[in-house]
Amino acid sequence: MQTTVRAEAIPEYRQSLITNILLRIFIISIGIVLILSSRAYLTTFNRETRESLAQLERFVVERVRTDSELFQLASDNIDVFKQEFLKLHQASIQVDETEFWNYYFTDDKGATRMKREYFDGIITEDGSLVYGLSSFIGNNQSVENPDFQRRLVLAARILSKLGPAWVNRFANVHVAYPENAITLFYPAEPWGLIARADLPMNELGVIRAVNEQENPERKAIWSGLYFDETAEEWMLTYMDPLYVDDRHLITPAHDIYLSDLMERLIERSDDGTYNFIIRKDGYLVAHPSQPTDDQRWVGQLSLEDIDIPSVTEAYRLIAPELDKGFDTVRIIENESNNTYLAVGQLDGPDWLFVRVFPMGTIQKAAHNAARKVFLEASLTLCIILLIVYSVMKNQAQRPLRQLTQAAEAIGRGDFDTVADQAMDLPVAIPNEIGMLSTRFVEMATSIRDSQATLERIVEERTAELEKANTDLREMSLLDGLTGIHNRRAFDSDLEQVFADANQGLGTFSIVMMDIDFFKNYNDTYGHAAGDEVLKRIAHALKEHIRQEDRVFRFGGEEFVAILNHGTAAEAQRFASRIMTGIEKLAIMQSDNPTGHVTISGGIEEFNRRYSHPEELIKAADDKLYHAKKTGRNRIVS
Repeated sequence: MQTTVRAEAIPEYRQSLITNILLRIFIISIGIVLILSSRAYLTTFNRETRESLAQLERFVVERVRTDSELFQLASDNIDVFKQEFLKLHQASIQVDETEFWNYYFTDDKGATRMKREYFDGIITEDGSLVYGLSSFIGNNQSVENPDFQRRLVLAARILSKLGPAWVNRFANVHVAYPENAITLFYPAEPWGLIARADLPMNELGVIRAVNEQENPERKAIWSGLYFDETAEEWMLTYMDPLYVDDRHLITPAHDIYLSDLMERLIERSDDGTYNFIIRKDGYLVAHPSQPTDDQRWVGQLSLEDIDIPSVTEAYRLIAPELDKGFDTVRIIENESNNTYLAVGQLDGPDWLFVRVFPMGTIQKAAHNAARKVFLEASLTLCIILLIVYSVMKNQAQRPLRQLTQAAEAIGRGDFDTVADQAMDLPVAIPNEIGMLSTRFVEMATSIRDSQATLERIVEERTAELEKANTDLREMSLLDGLTGIHNRRAFDSDLEQVFADANQGLGTFSIVMMDIDFFKNYNDTYGHAAGDEVLKRIAHALKEHIRQEDRVFRFGGEEFVAILNHGTAAEAQRFASRIMTGIEKLAIMQSDNPTGHVTISGGIEEFNRRYSHPEELIKAADDKLYHAKKTGRNRIVS
């Protein structure tokens, strides 16, 4: 009797075997996907976190560098004032009581104040315009001492000369005295005329801080934040007392409005990032939050006098690092507020610039980048597993192994091996298996080609982005009003040509220029007309330079030209051209002795005695100052 096997039993057995194999492959593949994707996720997250913190550090380094310029300028200005005062004080200049009372009067409450015309504007006997001056001597202070009168008058003379050039960057420049007195160049506010008669300035925290008892080292001091009740402004002050033979003569100082400092130094973004400035001894200098009214009479805001918990907590973390110094930016983790503190030291005052950066911002960016890698890797491998599953459902042992090998090759990114059929594939089978194998080869080819196309597109987009960034950088180097290059471009170009000249690659000269009586022009004809003058002069400068030279707007009404490979003689020829060009513009100015707008300038050629570009700038600026001092409408070489 012949034994037969039921036909339906065989397919059931084969189906069970294939399902078992597929299940095992699926489980193993999923494990590999999870391990590789998790490693990629962690690697990407850590890399993104490091890059974000490095970017934060670079930002603070750059901000500290640029923002320190204001404080250095204050120190430089006050040094100049002290030198000028010493020259007059040590000279045989006499100030009699009549001359003193030409400046001052005593009000009905016993306070001595400078007359109003010195604030509103007065033409002196030598033809100079004096304005913006005010002075106050409390009613508890006698003014009979001749030396006291002399110091008051000499300081007023210097303020009238230097003050107009300085208040474009500072609220004012003023001089305090060991006596209860102060003299100010402060065009925005007649401070000395409105201060209350019994105001005890020497007892207030700011001016008292430089007295001998409070400041035995006699060093320059930056105050903390305080409220000026007379000007009704939040301010901070740079003060540098002047002593001669152990005698405290005067204390020249600069005031800075809190609003100006915040505009320059403080920013706040939607993601919670913000900056603040604090002294090393725990006094707040500037913060995005405005001080409250009940803090106005504190004098200087210490952490004990404010209610900003985040600042108090930040200082608690920063304080242990003070002994190590902040020559480099430090990143401090603030776990209680879930933020990073990037701390750098500003040159000049003993201040710390602190950028508060939420950890969540960095973590979110890192998570997004890592999640993208994870999802892409998972999606790619899942697609491959689905394809393998589909093929194996319709193949037996050998074709299954062949296609599994092909899938693994593609999983490794080895598309060429499959696309070029470098491995044995069942493409010759004359049925769906062969067609599927052929399509598998085509898929590998398509992925390879798509990858090549994607790389090409990425290269093209990268090139476009680089060009856009280049254009943006160029725009950031142009002055918005005149269209010529700005101070930032000048600093960069000067640094480059300075380095080239130091290496023996030729010489160069710079020409510092300033429009004469430009503030008077603005006051007479209006700022719109003044802007038009700036644009016309900038255009004239561009027309008269050589192709290899460049002209910049240095700031305000100041311009500067870099004459590449240009000696001082060549710079003088350029100066002659530009003086003629400005004269041809014939821009009317009634209060200019020439009847039209003129410029003054100073020329300085590169010399190896200069160790830094700033020294070259100062030399040219000194010549510009000499040109101004000796009559204007000239360029001094």
